[in-house]
Amino acid sequence: MPNLDLVLEGWSVNMDQGRAAFCGVTLIRGSKNILVDVAHVGRRPLLIDSLRRLGLEPSDIDTVVLTHSHWDHILNADVFKNAEFLLHPWEIEYAKAPHPQDWATPEYTWTILERCNIREVQEGDEIDDGVRVILTPGHTRGSISLVVQQGDDSVVVCGDALPNAQTALDECPSLIFWDEDDARASARKILNAAEVLYPGHDRPFRVGGGRVAYIQPPSSLQVTAGVNAMGPPCSLVVAPSEIRAPELQGLAIERKAARRV
Repeated sequence: MPNLDLVLEGWSVNMDQGRAAFCGVTLIRGSKNILVDVAHVGRRPLLIDSLRRLGLEPSDIDTVVLTHSHWDHILNADVFKNAEFLLHPWEIEYAKAPHPQDWATPEYTWTILERCNIREVQEGDEIDDGVRVILTPGHTRGSISLVVQQGDDSVVVCGDALPNAQTALDECPSLIFWDEDDARASARKILNAAEVLYPGHDRPFRVGGGRVAYIQPPSSLQVTAGVNAMGPPCSLVVAPSEIRAPELQGLAIERKAARRV
């Protein structure tokens, strides 16, 4: 039975100066070491240190699964030189010629990915014992997720097809760059496949009966900004509390502001 470890927790931090998108990175250890998404270069030292705490070097990663080709999920691809990279062919095709208004898939995306050892994967492909690909488009054209068998139960590592607990309750991702109908169908597909989700921008959680329960304790995010050259930097610590489902259901969501391309 494959084991799952959260290498990097996912966060979504929106500011009036831009988006600080920190995607979750998940390690699946079975007959091979599989890394799901690789984050962006601003998290590179943390990514490598986190892998080392789990007893691995980047060279020990056999397979990298990219749930999709957005910048915050792919920019550390060059760290994993020994790995085979798995992508859906629809995502590969789109990465080669993204829509000019798709700010999450810049034109240089394929320049990065074409240097990797890429293998196309399809719906239902088993990439290791108990680890199966499902196609979950909507957030992007070729988004994929992994269903990981855990005894009689399953876990889905779903990237941004359902990026956080709120979107699982809404049954739709908050940002849609491809098609809303596809996104909603993919959300239902994920929720039918498993109760435990490893999302793209949140902690792992269990969902069922209109409620969510996080399966890991809350951590914190420290934001430090140098706002005055004559004084010390300003620092803010964000530490989420355990949020109950009714409060989650009342939170504002971004879908209405999402740009569809």
